[in-house]
Amino acid sequence: MSDNRHPELRVLVLAPFGKDANLIKRVLRQAGVNASTVANVPALALAISEDAGCAVVSEEVLRDDEINVLAHKLANQPTWSDFPIIVLTGGGISTHATELAVRSRAPLGNVSLLERPLRPATLISAVRSAIAARQRQYEVRDHLLERQQAEDALRRAHGALESLVEQRTTALRRLSARLLRVQDEERRRIARELHDSLGQYLTAAKINLDLLARSDHKATPQLCEARELIDRAISDVRTLSHLLHPPLLDEAGFVSAAKWYVEGFGKRSGIRAELEISENFLRLAPEFETALFRVLQEALTNVHRHSRSSSVEVRLTKDPSAITLTIQDHGVGMPPETLHRFRENGTSVGVGLAGMRERIKELSGTLNIESSPRGTFLKVAIPLAPRERENSATNLNSPSASFHTVVAHP
Repeated sequence: MSDNRHPELRVLVLAPFGKDANLIKRVLRQAGVNASTVANVPALALAISEDAGCAVVSEEVLRDDEINVLAHKLANQPTWSDFPIIVLTGGGISTHATELAVRSRAPLGNVSLLERPLRPATLISAVRSAIAARQRQYEVRDHLLERQQAEDALRRAHGALESLVEQRTTALRRLSARLLRVQDEERRRIARELHDSLGQYLTAAKINLDLLARSDHKATPQLCEARELIDRAISDVRTLSHLLHPPLLDEAGFVSAAKWYVEGFGKRSGIRAELEISENFLRLAPEFETALFRVLQEALTNVHRHSRSSSVEVRLTKDPSAITLTIQDHGVGMPPETLHRFRENGTSVGVGLAGMRERIKELSGTLNIESSPRGTFLKVAIPLAPRERENSATNLNSPSASFHTVVAHP
């Protein structure tokens, strides 16, 4: 009868006294079990390898020092391994000495006892059971190896996916920044066209109406109304042009543009607006000033549309490392779910907030929003480039540096 399930696993036989070793090897081979003998315990320890299914050892060779050698080998097994050892014991009644011998074999771990004289059927059954158990250990090892390989593959795929997402995110951020720059340029172009083209046409029309009114001493009501409409159109075009892109932003910088915008916001919205800013605040790089102005513009627009606040405070501060813009209203606050989505991923919060976030990210800055039923607090912090840091240090060291407050009444 042969063991076709586990023909690759080998039984190590250590019985150096008498004919036990050769007898055991012959019985096992006749049963189809691959068996080989070893000369001593160190040789047995060395032979415990990939193809070893179990060991059959006579108890008389397991002295304390021999047990320690074998126990050291078995202690270094992988976590999945529990090498089975069948110990051939003497027959008869258990005594104190035999109990001590049993306890002394405890460091060997997976030990089974088989009493002599041996019966071939009992030996074969015990060996096959040990080999089957050892085979299951190898199956566990293979399963663990497959799982480890799957985890490694998954980790590599996850890393590749993260890298791809990062590449796509970077590309999208660059595209977003480009779109914002194109938007700013388009606003600047439209503002210039409104001022230079439509504004000039309206001015020319008003001049003609004024000439017509002076030449006709009895100006008709329709003529007077037309003059008023032209005046209003000129004013609206100028305001619209400046809101799209205020000339002050290019000519005098963010501080002047912010003062102009906050004052106009208070008059147009009916909301009391307060701007606190350093009087000696120096010019920044164009990209900084444009980003800050658009954030201010969008934030105050949101205050007017959504907050139902009667007042708003804007504060601009600058230290050697960063510039900070804060906007505080006292309205109803943002819906908690909207604020949560904004903090999590910046999505589903409208184009305005998403645009603000992208502008600030492009400058390596941060945008934080705190909101409650008592109002909303927006804070933008942008690290300064080396040139702006030098200007900031010069400004902060100036003895005349102070804060100036502009209050815009409705």
